[in-house]
Parts: sequence; structure tokens; C-alpha cells
Amino acid sequence: MCSISSAAFARDTAGVSSKRRGSDGSFERSAGLEPRSTSASKGGGVVVERSIAVSAGESSGDLNGAHLVSAMAGIDPELRFWGAGGPRMRAAGVEIAVDTSGGGTIGIATTLASLPRTSLQYIRLRRLILARRPDLFVCIDFGAFNIRLGQIAHRNGIRVVYYFPPSSWRRKPKNAAKLIACGGKVVTPFDWSAELLSAAGVDARFVGHPLVDIVKSSTPREQFLRELGLDPSVITIGLFPGSRSHEIGQHLPVLVACAGIMHAELARVQFVVGAARDAQRMRRLIEHLRRDNRAPIAVVENRSYDCMAASDLLITASGTATLEAAIIGVPMVIIYRGSRAMRLEYALRKSILEEFIGMPNIVADRGVCPELINDDANPEAVADVALSILRDEARTQRMRSELADVRARLGQPGAVARAARVVLEMGGLS
Repeated sequence: MCSISSAAFARDTAGVSSKRRGSDGSFERSAGLEPRSTSASKGGGVVVERSIAVSAGESSGDLNGAHLVSAMAGIDPELRFWGAGGPRMRAAGVEIAVDTSGGGTIGIATTLASLPRTSLQYIRLRRLILARRPDLFVCIDFGAFNIRLGQIAHRNGIRVVYYFPPSSWRRKPKNAAKLIACGGKVVTPFDWSAELLSAAGVDARFVGHPLVDIVKSSTPREQFLRELGLDPSVITIGLFPGSRSHEIGQHLPVLVACAGIMHAELARVQFVVGAARDAQRMRRLIEHLRRDNRAPIAVVENRSYDCMAASDLLITASGTATLEAAIIGVPMVIIYRGSRAMRLEYALRKSILEEFIGMPNIVADRGVCPELINDDANPEAVADVALSILRDEARTQRMRSELADVRARLGQPGAVARAARVVLEMGGLS
């Protein structure tokens, strides 16, 4: 979830005014911004490079953007990519003009706190898009930020394709009119999203979910656990507190206390925390939270898929990790605790929200994995649910079977390659 200040947006809603055009009707170059690059052709003439601007916000968008760009570059190596994103997109060859790493918010309070930074990023990227005029603008999720940029780009004659439309996982679409105002070209990872948006007049294509291609463990279970100094014969619980700072602050104390309760119940149990970054800081936080807790807890950084594949059960914050775990096929307990402001917002809006918060349950449209939210996600309750799953083999196998169905619902492998072809086709670059 993101938002842009009304003042920033008000300056842009009229598009590019006549004052910003030269006498020949062309767009004037803004100070400090480069126009589209040119290169010499074999015949000695000048060829304008075809460029694609890509805009992604939070970590998952950066990941999806990186894979999409790599696939498009494989189709046409002459394409030039630039825009807004993070380290993965930069590594994929995107010129990052606006660094949005660490972006993405949940709830009104965190959105307001990030507003000054997000507004500046929005203004800079808007200026760049209108100055450079890419051949195609690809938006990747990132809510209000990208929808508004997409609308401005479309009004000014720039082709726009939306990959991962905002809230594409919802069973009740609410952005169809806004997407049409962006040009109405959408590539979505969910089949029901394509059906609902198409019915609303959007040119929406279902390509499958890229995580089906991306999510793979790289190390055998026994080797992975031994590398961490853990025993492969012992029940292993993966703990995923989330990647955002406020998620770690809310969830890590619960997970550490939960590990202590479960260790007291099951002597032969061990825990692995999947850290998105800064494993050393995570270890310090865990040691600070331990008190009399002697549960064996290892921390591993940037090896989430190995951690998931090695676990008998996960306790994970709601988010992309739940869908990754579903693809791997590991049973899980899904939790989410918000700040006081987020809890108040949740209580006020609960009647209009989706029935589930966990992606496996949303995809299945039923309760495959247990969910514990806010005050219900306390150490005792989480440990009780986790222990009940471990002690019920039939329930565990049923959950694995239902997660296999979730995995199948996400489409066949090759989603990234399909998305790249469709994006270029919709953008008129194939």
C-alpha cells in the first residue's frame, strides 16, 4: 500500500500542459534530465534506442521486475531498461534512477510516515518519464504510486502495461476503472484476476505466477541443517517474522517466545529463522528476547527457500513468504500482528476486507492454513496451533495435499517467459 500527497498529485493530473511544449509541439527537456539515447547504425545513420521504463516498489516488486527484465532482455538484447526499483532490478541491468528499495507499506499509519519520501520519488520518476518518453512504461504493483504514473504516461501518449496490478489477488476487483485510465493493458499472475478485470473492460491476460519458476531450494535438507549446526533427525520449525522493520518488531518476540513453549513440550525440536537481511542483527535481537528460553534457534540470511524446504512446519508472517511456502509444499501457521493504529484500522474495515489474509488461503478460496491475527497471534495460541498440527499426521498430509492444489492454481512453469512475451506484445515492441 502506498500513497502520494495530494499536492504532488494535483500538479500532475492535468498531464503536460502547453507551457511544457516547444514551438514545434515537442516536449521540452527538463533541467538535469537526459533525453532518450541515440546510437550510430551500421549505415552511418542515427538510431534511437528503444527503452522501457519499469517501476516497482517493495521487495517482491523488485524481484518480479528483475526476472521480467531479464526475460525481456533475452527476447530483445537491444532494449534499454531504466526506472524505479531496488538491488535486484539493478543487478538485472536496470538503470535505477529512483531507488525504491525499502518501499511498500501496510496500513494508514505506516503509509503516512513514508509519505514525504514516496512523494519525492513519485515527482522525480514522473519528471523522468515525461522527459525521456520511453517506448513503454511497465508498472509492477506499488498501488497508487504506479497507477497515477500510469495514467499520466497514458494521457501523454506513452504506452503502459501493468504487470501485477494492485491487489490482483482480491476476489473483488476495485481498480478496473483506474487501470483502464492507464491504458487498460494488464498482465496478471492469477486466473480469477484476469477473468474479473476482463469482464470490467480491461485487456487482462493470465500468465501464471513467476514464483513457480523462482522458488527452488538449492541445498539438500540434511546438508543445509548440518551447515547450521542442527540435527537433521530433529523436528525443524521455520520461523519467518516478515521483512519490514515493523513486522520484525511485532512478530519476532512472539516467535521467540513460541519457540520456548514448543521446546518445553517437545524436547527434540529446533528452529531456523529466515532473515531477509542482516542476520547478525537478527541474532542479537533473538538473544535479547530469549531470557530463560533455551530453544535451539539458528538464523540464516538470504536462504529462505532452503529454510522452508528443510522445515517440517513454518510459522510465518502473512506475505509473499506464505505463497513461496505453498509452492514448496510445507505446512504452515500464518500470523500477523499490527501496530495499535493498524489494529484499529483493521477493526474498522474488517467487514469489507477479504475473508483471508494468507496467500495460500486466498488462492484456494478456503482455509487451508490456520491464521492468527493481532491479539490472537500470541505465543501461547500460536504454539498450541503449531503443536496440534505436528501431532496430527492426517492433518499434516491433508494440508500438504491442499497446498499442492494451490501450487497448481498458480499456473504452469514458464510464467516469467510468458509474461515477457505478452508485455512486449501489448507494448507494441514484439
